[in-house]
Amino acid sequence: MYTLNISGHHVQSGEEVQELVKEKMDHLARINNQITSIKVILNTEKHEIHELIVEASVHIPGHDLFATVKTDKQLKPALDLLVGKLEKQLIKYKAKHTGRQHHINAHDVESADERQQQAEFNALVEREVI
Repeated sequence: MYTLNISGHHVQSGEEVQELVKEKMDHLARINNQITSIKVILNTEKHEIHELIVEASVHIPGHDLFATVKTDKQLKPALDLLVGKLEKQLIKYKAKHTGRQHHINAHDVESADERQQQAEFNALVEREVI
């Protein structure tokens, strides 16, 4: 489970907005269950009243992901774009780090030809040819 922190700068973040953000961020948690915290910031520039900036940082043990989106005051499309960016980062991170753990019972897969070549090499080493 993760903690979700939603803050708004120059934006009213009511119950509806918080529920929408939570719903979208739950999609990320389904992709990677190692997420410990998500921080979402909703912001509008003082001079650009019609522009909404949505930023999110996702913390996974050992790594942080970050994405930002600028749209024209529409929260739902902004969140969709933001989740899409974070989803790509999560999938890339997962692909890089999957299978990196070494298991105690793991065995190297070796073909019959490789075993034969290794046996020949070992025989040459024993006879001190090499």
